[in-house]
Amino acid sequence: MAEHGVVVTGMGVLCPLGATADELWQGLVAGRSGIAPVTRFDPGRFYSRHAGQIDDSVITFAPGPLQFETPRMSAFVRYALFAAEQALEDSGLKPAAEGPAGAQAAHRPCPPGGGVYLGVSMGGLPSIEAGVLRQEEQGVRRTSPFLIPSLIPNMAASVIALREGIEGEQVTVAGACASGAQAMGQAMRAIRSGARTWAVAGGAEAVITPITYSGFQAMRVLSRCADPQATPRPFDRSRDGIVVGEAAAVFVLEERGHAEARGAVIHGELTGFDANSGGDSLTGLSARHVMRCMAGAVADAGLEAEAIDCVFAQASGMVHGDAAELEALRALTADTGHRPVVTSIKGHVGYSFAANGPLSLAGALMALRHQAVPPTLHLTETDPEFDKVDIAREVRTTRLRRCLINAFGFGGINASLVVSLV
Repeated sequence: MAEHGVVVTGMGVLCPLGATADELWQGLVAGRSGIAPVTRFDPGRFYSRHAGQIDDSVITFAPGPLQFETPRMSAFVRYALFAAEQALEDSGLKPAAEGPAGAQAAHRPCPPGGGVYLGVSMGGLPSIEAGVLRQEEQGVRRTSPFLIPSLIPNMAASVIALREGIEGEQVTVAGACASGAQAMGQAMRAIRSGARTWAVAGGAEAVITPITYSGFQAMRVLSRCADPQATPRPFDRSRDGIVVGEAAAVFVLEERGHAEARGAVIHGELTGFDANSGGDSLTGLSARHVMRCMAGAVADAGLEAEAIDCVFAQASGMVHGDAAELEALRALTADTGHRPVVTSIKGHVGYSFAANGPLSLAGALMALRHQAVPPTLHLTETDPEFDKVDIAREVRTTRLRRCLINAFGFGGINASLVVSLV
């Protein structure tokens, strides 16, 4: 049976650089950092006091199902829903709501044949922390009835499905920082096989909370840099760790024939995906397994390594992780004589866990549209052994046809996607 092509017809983005894909792109090419001092809590007791925070004031929802419940849910749920509604509107797949101005609008359901595939790593961790503290300080009777729904990882996908009237399957992938990329891959496979005609897919995360900083500080993975506009530093010789970020990036994926039949605008085509297991330790990145994952995604797209023009790397600013990824990239293309240009957007937006892969996919789709590669922010000097890897230090105008997107997580979870120009 012939496989169905999978295209992207809708994009929704919410991140420290803005609330649309265009604002993300403008921030990337301008070399703007979305990292600033933490304002969600007092970070004084931690050595990392910065974050890539979202401006909550931009998040609004039209009248419709769950309009009472949604504002009371964890931030990752609200962020995912905001990005999903943006993606559905961009796709033109869902009929516009009708109703008199100021009145309850008729919130029309989506057409049949769809599903929701969302990646979430830590999900409602802030709700858990706040719920425990409230119970201990104010008593059991002060526990919110929204506590449990707010912390369940599947609730972002569930709220999207319930509010938007999507009656196909909903899948939540919890694969650490590879979650969002894995969710995209699962949605892609469902459409390829004919099981789904279209899908809402992506990732969301919002865990800027004391317990997150406490845990990662104990692991010694947070950047100690005092200047929020100088960290994180992906691939740089002076890199010293991650900066916690929050984001949501959600897409409408569609069977290509279905999208073309309704005259949809196509942003790009997902042509390859692979995921595997393998790490040097519980939290360490393995160059061998990362290379194997990238090679698998390229092969799934029916390509050779030299066909990849650009790599949107995981590159978080971790000392060993960044080095392992560059080693894997060098091995991937060692026999080709080809050097794809490599970039990382973590210096602009921070490390957004489950949203890492989808947010990089949004950047890659915009790069294909504009035929330019955004810079790797704060990169001034690479380790000498990686001088032969072509890392973008400034905006690179070049011919782009295919991009590789990487996302890797604790527990040896690796995922790579290939997106192509249509």
